[in-house]
Amino acid sequence: MPEVLPLVPLQETALTCLVVAGILGLLVLILLALMAYQRYVTSRRPIQHLCDYCGHMVSVVSDCHHAPVREKFLHGLCLECKNECRLVCSTCKRPV
Repeated sequence: MPEVLPLVPLQETALTCLVVAGILGLLVLILLALMAYQRYVTSRRPIQHLCDYCGHMVSVVSDCHHAPVREKFLHGLCLECKNECRLVCSTCKRPV
């Protein structure tokens, strides 16, 4: 009669795969949570920029009304007139 192989190595392999899959799933979940935090929470804070002209760390304002802006990539949205604008230094009013 042929010998019957025990199922223990197969069961241990399946358990190991499940543990590794669980750890990877948890890491992906943590990464997604950090990305969401970066996008929605930290983007609401005012960002300081280094002005090339006056050399200070300053907040930026719009070039149209010198009002606060909601920053986007390389431009902003003026909070007074709600139009797109360029970012200028709040101190010397030159482009950042």
